[in-house]
Amino acid sequence: KLRPGDIYTHAYSGLRGEQDPVTGGPSKAMLAGRARGIYFDVGHGGGSFAWSVALPMMKAGFTPDSISTDLHVDSMNAGMKDMLNVASKFLAMGQTVQQVVAEMTWNPAREVHQEQLGNLSVGAPADVAVLSLEHGHYGFVDMFDKKYTGSSRLVCQLTVRAGKVV
Repeated sequence: KLRPGDIYTHAYSGLRGEQDPVTGGPSKAMLAGRARGIYFDVGHGGGSFAWSVALPMMKAGFTPDSISTDLHVDSMNAGMKDMLNVASKFLAMGQTVQQVVAEMTWNPAREVHQEQLGNLSVGAPADVAVLSLEHGHYGFVDMFDKKYTGSSRLVCQLTVRAGKVV
């Protein structure tokens, strides 16, 4: 019953028929939703992200429109941890830094009709995160504690909110 512009979160949970049982890629409903203009969000949380769903869906080209954490007390102490950990999982699955940053900033702002956010245009609020891309050997876990390794991760070096370093 979703309409164009609605946001479907927990897109990589596998709990509501997101995945085609034969191909492992996105289900027909997910593809039809995307064609209708539905946005698909990660919404990782403590129980809504599985490598067995995300990897084949990403391989099939079904990338998220936006990355979010679904932060709560149980998720921050498990595989989700924080926004940059979730974003780094998508780097590990082959997305570029540019794609991941857009999925954390401009895309969500556009989805919720707050285009003044998520960009560095003249007149936009002075909220800036300075990130570095570290290279090494990193392990990322899903809601089942299944591990997937990556060779890079994003780390926040500085945050400016309303023009002040926080």
